Amino acid sequence: MSTALRRLALPAVLAGLVLVAAAGCGEKISIPEPSGLYSVSGYLLQGTYDLPNPRRVAVRSGVLYAIGGEGLSRRNLEFEERGGTVPLGDPTALCLEDSLVFVWDDDAERLHWYLARDLTPLGQAELPGNGRVTAMATSTAGIEQVPGAGTYLYMSVPDSGVIRRFAFHEYSGPEAHGILASSAGQGARFVHVAGGMAVDSDDSLLVCDADPDRNWVIRFNATPDVLDVATAPGEPDPLRGRAARFRAPACEPPAADEYVLGNAQGCDDAPWVPGPSDFEGHFDRALDVTVDGSGRIFVADTGNDRVQIFTPDGHFDFLFGKTNTSPGPVSIAVSDERYGAGENDVDYAAWVFLVIPGTDEVRRFISNEHYFRVTQQPPPAE
Repeated sequence: MSTALRRLALPAVLAGLVLVAAAGCGEKISIPEPSGLYSVSGYLLQGTYDLPNPRRVAVRSGVLYAIGGEGLSRRNLEFEERGGTVPLGDPTALCLEDSLVFVWDDDAERLHWYLARDLTPLGQAELPGNGRVTAMATSTAGIEQVPGAGTYLYMSVPDSGVIRRFAFHEYSGPEAHGILASSAGQGARFVHVAGGMAVDSDDSLLVCDADPDRNWVIRFNATPDVLDVATAPGEPDPLRGRAARFRAPACEPPAADEYVLGNAQGCDDAPWVPGPSDFEGHFDRALDVTVDGSGRIFVADTGNDRVQIFTPDGHFDFLFGKTNTSPGPVSIAVSDERYGAGENDVDYAAWVFLVIPGTDEVRRFISNEHYFRVTQQPPPAE
């Protein structure tokens, strides 16, 4: 959709907002316009918060968890501490699972897990030789393969060229269970430089590949493939995941761009030119990814200083942060806002939090829809 169509006239927008409020902001039923209501961006910077050497953020049920130079902290959406900070040597990765918070401390080569509601420490496990972990995610896809385990825990370990998989048991902790992907091949089943991860609305695992010649977010059916063969004589079966399509195939055999977000070979015969790109829907080092309650996919397009948003089936929707509001984001988290019991009474991704490297800052953005809901005023002009 053109930029001109996105920049709606203010009277028309205000009329549309009244209809949206009646139908439910999250669904946007009354405005067939997927992007921001007042501008191309759709999100406004509304808070900058100090955090020494910030690394990762994650949100669940209106609570934000952050890791930085001082350790792990639990905060409200105004970034006020709720529960104090847990000191850690060098926390580099963070993820959430139901009532648990997982943190990787690279200094001690140790995985920690805490009770989400108050950061009570529940356990830890040394995993020497694992390598520097840059991101983590949890998924229950295929967990029935390991009796007694509650979830799989995935760790991006780019220096080792793998994404490791552990079956997590409530009482005994992590148990190695193969890998999700390695960097040893060229297809969409391989991840060359593993980065951030998230689970999408269909329980598939989204993985950032920051290879400068790829710049992809790859979609996986994370269920361990029991027929996967060993990569070398004497090695255990990798039990890798399978690449999963975002949408129905447009051609047979399927093209690479059906499995990934970003610049990849399509169905046509035109030669594919790898490398970073600032086109809409393309990336320059996508380093983190998350998903809101409606299934939209938010990608930290680090090299392009912006965030890009995609529909659940992988089509580009809109972007924000092209100005100096989000330079080089390396971690992203979103928080939905619910106002009632109705299915439609939700502002999806009402808040977006970004970790900005080199600034000791976390920045909070508010969606245009939520801004209007809160203030009953149109957002200021871009």
